[in-house]
Amino acid sequence: MSQIRTIAARLALANTLTAEKWSGKVDTKWSPPEGFFSRSAQDIANGLMRASEDYAQAMSRLNFYINRVGDNLSAADKSRLEHAKSLLEKKKPK
Repeated sequence: MSQIRTIAARLALANTLTAEKWSGKVDTKWSPPEGFFSRSAQDIANGLMRASEDYAQAMSRLNFYINRVGDNLSAADKSRLEHAKSLLEKKKPK
């Protein structure tokens, strides 16, 4: 539970820090449920595919999140999100 609070705190800090950056001004049609990006890599990849129209949109959403949080990601979180990326890559249409 403390890990979720830590991730939420990092995201809140990232939102504050990016308020003046371009990513802070982006209005998206989709907002992930609270705690979505603190799930397992498999859950993130599957959830993004379900919530997106196609592979490209799913990957864009994941990359946007990673870029928005930026340096506030711990090594473990970054590793898990990069693993989710590799799982998404496997779902890419050939």
